[in-house]
Amino acid sequence: MKFLLTTFLIFISFGFSIQPRNSGIKIYTIKEGFTNSFKDCRYCFDEKLVSLSEKPIFDENDIESFNWKDQQIFLNESGKMKLKKNEIKLSGLPAVMVLNDKIVYGFWFWNNFSSFGCDRVYTYPNIDFKIKFGLPEMNKFGEDPRFNKVLEKYVKSRYKQN
Repeated sequence: MKFLLTTFLIFISFGFSIQPRNSGIKIYTIKEGFTNSFKDCRYCFDEKLVSLSEKPIFDENDIESFNWKDQQIFLNESGKMKLKKNEIKLSGLPAVMVLNDKIVYGFWFWNNFSSFGCDRVYTYPNIDFKIKFGLPEMNKFGEDPRFNKVLEKYVKSRYKQN
């Protein structure tokens, strides 16, 4: 009986120490065919209504660090390899930030050579992967979704901050 009780307690404690398989940050691209959510906003989409790619283009295993204050993601080698495999057109590549399988916000990967402006959240992943809002600075539409409290708590607990 003691053996069964000990074995049971070990399984329970082991089960609670494992994070869920789907936990953490993932970044998905959006399947083509979505429409802008607002007529006055060129790069607005309702991230809850779009179809996401089957697999994330980045997940926890690709992120070396995430500087919350600067809103900057640093990729490790696997992340950099995945970035090279994705083509970012001049008009951008729509993406969605997901935390623990819940959509946090939509944003755009921007091409280094693009002269387009962006009225929402965007980043140049090939340059510095700083997540910004409005390009140029005075070209913004809506509220800035980047400073989500749940995402902040997760990032600050998961990644060392300066």
